[in-house]
Amino acid sequence: MTIAPSKLLTYEDYLAEDDDNRRYDILDGVRYYMGPTRQHQEILLNVAENFRFFQKKFRQGRTIISPCDILISYAPLRTRQPDVFFISCEQLAKNGQATDPTPLFVAPELVVEILSPSDTKRVLHDKLDDYAKVGVREAWIIDQDLQNIEVLRFTPDGIETAAIYGSDETAISLTFPDLSVAVADIFAT
Repeated sequence: MTIAPSKLLTYEDYLAEDDDNRRYDILDGVRYYMGPTRQHQEILLNVAENFRFFQKKFRQGRTIISPCDILISYAPLRTRQPDVFFISCEQLAKNGQATDPTPLFVAPELVVEILSPSDTKRVLHDKLDDYAKVGVREAWIIDQDLQNIEVLRFTPDGIETAAIYGSDETAISLTFPDLSVAVADIFAT
């Protein structure tokens, strides 16, 4: 759902707003709200729990869930909110303090998108292009219908599928090789 603003949202306007903790992307100054389903949120929590286990064991970075903005461009204002992402300690240190509510201006290495019925191929393509522009290295695309995880690699030549993991397999991160998640655990209820 889109709320048509009377004028396009700028970065300065965005920072001046009260924090509403709602899920949305801002695309060229227009806010697009996303209303996740309960199933979507369960999968999100399962991913986050597995990532947090990795975080606590290896202390290489932080797991962050939406809503948390990643700045794509200042003008026109463009932000994205991945469902879950993992950012290394090094990348995180380049952003503001943990209490700073502004969007991350240094991108995480790994983002996770859980496909929703509203995610057309075009919508997903646009998200991935935005992530590529800001230096994301890897994306996990979780398909609820197929119950699989597609791991994408971002390269200077484009975005390519590195692997597709089915329900009886374990997904392994390209960027954080010690980060692995049993696909069945992602879809467990």
